[in-house]
Formats: sequence, structure tokens, C-alpha cells
Amino acid sequence: MYIRTSELQRLDVVNIEDGRFLGNVCDVDLDPDTGELRFLVLERPERGILRFFRHDDLEIPWHEVVLIGVDVVLVRTKLETTPKYRAWQTQR
Repeated sequence: MYIRTSELQRLDVVNIEDGRFLGNVCDVDLDPDTGELRFLVLERPERGILRFFRHDDLEIPWHEVVLIGVDVVLVRTKLETTPKYRAWQTQR
């Protein structure tokens, strides 16, 4: 099954390790040499005017994606070990 990157945008991302909602897909990171997808880029789940001032998106490695459904992406990841994730969580 093929999916367009535009269809990935705005899908909810849930970590199946702990059931936590991580955010929405806002972009993807592609390898410029091979064209392979390297990361899903998630935007912080914020509401209101603050979301326009935050630019600390979270990258989920493609190999950690378990399933892409109609309205959700399931990932299996240990994000607590990632320094960027710790900063991303404390600023919420």
C-alpha cells in the first residue's frame, strides 16, 4: 500500500509503549540521496496563540513507526532517552 506524504500530515501520533498522544505529523524528513523517509516530524500538541511561537518539533525515526492507519500513526519508541524530547515535554 502506498501513501502520500500529504496524507500523513495532521495524523495523530500515539506511542504504543505507554499510550501517550505525542502530537500530529506536520512534516517528513527525506534522505536527499536515496529519497527514503528518515523521520516523521511532529508538532507540539498546543492550543491557542502559543503554538505559533514554538518551533521545537519532535522527530520520530521511521524505523519506530509500527502502523499507519486512517486517522492515527502508531509508533513504538522510548522518547524519554532523547534530550530533545525531555526539553519538548518540560516546555509544555
